[in-house]
Amino acid sequence: MSEARAAVRKFIEDFWGKTRPLSDDEDLFDATDIWGDEAAEFMAAFVARFEVDASGYLWYFHHDEEGGSIGALFHTPITRRFGRIPITIAILTEAVRTRRWPVVYPEHELPRRRWDIVIEQIISGTLLLLAVAVGGWIWFAGQSGP
Repeated sequence: MSEARAAVRKFIEDFWGKTRPLSDDEDLFDATDIWGDEAAEFMAAFVARFEVDASGYLWYFHHDEEGGSIGALFHTPITRRFGRIPITIAILTEAVRTRRWPVVYPEHELPRRRWDIVIEQIISGTLLLLAVAVGGWIWFAGQSGP
């Protein structure tokens, strides 16, 4: 086992605790059921620990965002547009060895606007206004007395 590979395995164990044995090509996030903020925290800690230049890292190819989105029911979220690329021990080992993020991403174009998020904001704003209106109506009805 190379020094870099051993260091990656130790880092994974330190970060997540004992996990079942993982192959070098297994998707770490899938195998450990990690996504969203935990996946982002893992990658930030990995980059800091091994001083990897991750300026080319594109999270949306590797894991979903935190939480579900009602807007995703109406419009495809960014994490499902381009296909998933697993984060593996082999990729992390190469990053440690070269101190650079080794994944070459396919050509793609980001949308100008995240419609899944815009839809989510519209729904949330509408529900908030409805709650305020109902609360105001209840308050007003209580003030008018018998």
